[in-house]
Amino acid sequence: MNEFITLQMKKLIEGFTLQLASALKIGQTVDLVRPGSDIRNILITGMGGSGIGANLVESLTFGRVPIPITVCKGYNIPQFVSPHTLFIACSYSGNTEETLAAIHKAMLKRAHIICITSGGKMLELAKEYNLFWIQIPAGSKSPRGNVGYMMISLMYALYHTNLIGAAFIKETENAIEYLDRGEKAIQSEAELIAKKLKGKLPIIYCDERLKAMATRFQNQINENSKQLAHINTFPEMNHNEIVGWQFPEAVIQHAQVIYLYSDHDHERVEKRMEICRTIFEKRSHPIIDIVAEGASLLEQYYYLIHLTDWISYYLAKENGVEAAPVEAIEFLKDELGKVN
Repeated sequence: MNEFITLQMKKLIEGFTLQLASALKIGQTVDLVRPGSDIRNILITGMGGSGIGANLVESLTFGRVPIPITVCKGYNIPQFVSPHTLFIACSYSGNTEETLAAIHKAMLKRAHIICITSGGKMLELAKEYNLFWIQIPAGSKSPRGNVGYMMISLMYALYHTNLIGAAFIKETENAIEYLDRGEKAIQSEAELIAKKLKGKLPIIYCDERLKAMATRFQNQINENSKQLAHINTFPEMNHNEIVGWQFPEAVIQHAQVIYLYSDHDHERVEKRMEICRTIFEKRSHPIIDIVAEGASLLEQYYYLIHLTDWISYYLAKENGVEAAPVEAIEFLKDELGKVN
């Protein structure tokens, strides 16, 4: 492995709490003018490592924000976008072509636009057309390693537009202290789990409330560990996927189920997961249980992000690959750049 490249990702994971603290400072200095018209819906757009923050924040604010939040990942935007839409565009580099295309469409709809970026074409566009923006630090080649900046910037965007309260600030401060105190134990647990995942197909199951977190974990296994993974949620998987646990036998034998738990899981989901444990363990390996720690759902999300990021890093080492590079994605971007 290229030790320097590998250390880049390690440094990003190690610096997660420093990133959270930095993001809080940035958010406190942001001055976003209140929308001129009433906001009736929210659309957040972003791709890959820039967009996963949108999914996490959508999940965290479920049941707390009184208007619909939609996450859009692509070139197009929904028909409902209007001057009554809060449109938040997320692109770490500021050059994500799908997100830039979506912004132009939102501008035509006269939506209230906030851009979250480190620079690039998005920041230029925001300045040229007098859009609101939150600028986060540049210099990283791994947007996925900057999820803390994206999450907190999104929450500040909602806070400054009077859609959520300030509780996330104190909860983030609590999480920083908790993670720093437990860092050694988190890394040790992550390393043990990574050893169990080598040569396996990780299948991640959780309550629907943790779907965004499971997706983040899957993405990190894909990008850092260069390994396939699969996710699904309870109770939905009980209505379809559970029946598929028969074939192909060769795949099932190499499957490794991981349960993500939070104390915000629905009580009936907890019962479903325990009943299904017998089904999965009869056909495959003992389930790996990962239990979120923290006093609030946000704090538990931070804990799971940090733990699973370390798992993906150690799994990369187990696989003998570099965690940082994403050559397949870069190849795709290069080829698309040759096509008008």
